[in-house]
Amino acid sequence: MRKKKIWKHIAVSGLAAAALAAAAGGISAYFTDTQEKTNTLTVGSVKTDLKEPEWDKVPSDEKTDLTPNQTIKKDPKVTNTGSNDAYAFLEIQVPVRKIITVGKDGKKLPAADTELFSYTVNDGWVKVQSSDITSSGKVTARSYIYAYGTENACKALKKGETTTSLFDTITLVNAIEGQIDEETLNIPVKSYAIQTEHIGDSKAPVDVFQIYMKQNQ
Repeated sequence: MRKKKIWKHIAVSGLAAAALAAAAGGISAYFTDTQEKTNTLTVGSVKTDLKEPEWDKVPSDEKTDLTPNQTIKKDPKVTNTGSNDAYAFLEIQVPVRKIITVGKDGKKLPAADTELFSYTVNDGWVKVQSSDITSSGKVTARSYIYAYGTENACKALKKGETTTSLFDTITLVNAIEGQIDEETLNIPVKSYAIQTEHIGDSKAPVDVFQIYMKQNQ
């Protein structure tokens, strides 16, 4: 009889130990948690639209057979159609010919490389640089780069905003007849734009345009 009780005690002790071991081994449920966060970013863009609304209204026949000193409407301006603020620039190429012209006093001037069109730059634009365009050793045009802003700082063009026109009209040079008669003359206009952020500390037009040129050479 005594022997049976001892084995029974051992058996009960064994079950208790197994229960403790089960609890320590992770059979119980635990409260746990996990989280995930997705950071959504969108990439911006710099896009512009170059327009000349008043020039487009001029009838085609008024753009031909121009006479010396004739003035015609031409009004290049830039609209920011992208999502980022941008600095805007315009380039104008004026044709050049070696011709004889008549001065304001009515006297003939010696033959010289002469820009065939003139214009008056509106407030809000500043010249950045100018350079000659040559072909076969002759100057055929002169390029001018203008920035929207002042000499000290470009003006940011926000989404949907439009610059003022660079100029409103162009005037044909007072040339002596027989030199450029029936010649087709082109005045190419090109716009440039660059984002306003993360391009350095200087906002001066000369510095900003150099950054643009370095990236697009």
